Amino acid sequence: MLGLLHLLCYNPSMKTMEAIKKLNGISAYQKGLFTSRQAKRLGVERYVLSRLEKGGSVERVARGVYRMGGAPSLREEEVLAAWLSLDPGREPGAPTDSARVPIAMGATAAWLQQLGEVGPEPLEFCTAERKQTQRDGLTVRKRAIDDEDVVYASGVPATSPARTVLDLIDCGEDLSLVASVLRDALGKGLVADVRRLADEVDLRGKKAGIPKGESLYKLMAEGG
Repeated sequence: MLGLLHLLCYNPSMKTMEAIKKLNGISAYQKGLFTSRQAKRLGVERYVLSRLEKGGSVERVARGVYRMGGAPSLREEEVLAAWLSLDPGREPGAPTDSARVPIAMGATAAWLQQLGEVGPEPLEFCTAERKQTQRDGLTVRKRAIDDEDVVYASGVPATSPARTVLDLIDCGEDLSLVASVLRDALGKGLVADVRRLADEVDLRGKKAGIPKGESLYKLMAEGG
């Protein structure tokens, strides 16, 4: 009898409202986004997410990643969603350990920090341990990054401007685009040790096709 009474009094909309309240709580730490794994940890099952999506309360922005219906779509949303998809079980609002989380690198890192004239795609991240992804347009490299080479841009860990410049050169990016990243970083005062960066850039000059005796750093920094 009590079980029947419970069924008669059960209100699906009440469960929906409870789910929305929980999801609002975690998405507030992630610019309106959350993962299905984070939701499940709070007791919000996939069928509830499906119901919320159909009702417009949440919107799926990537596989396993959602945005709350009232949250604005931000410039960095695609990168943030990709980052969350690579670490879907992370605790929202918890301190981020750069040694254990994906870090944006290359053009993606430059774009996040609004450096140069590059776009974020293909999205590129690195992790200390090997991590596979089947998502098109997303590359994950196995690489450990020193803490001093990690900054936070729009809520996402990214390689520092200096490290980003070196990575772009190493991956064969167009030097004119790398130069735009370098000049923006210098102009904004984001390079802590300019001399060290200059030396590191010049070490890459020969491989980049710069004639012996010329400074790759000087050519890029001065717009040559």
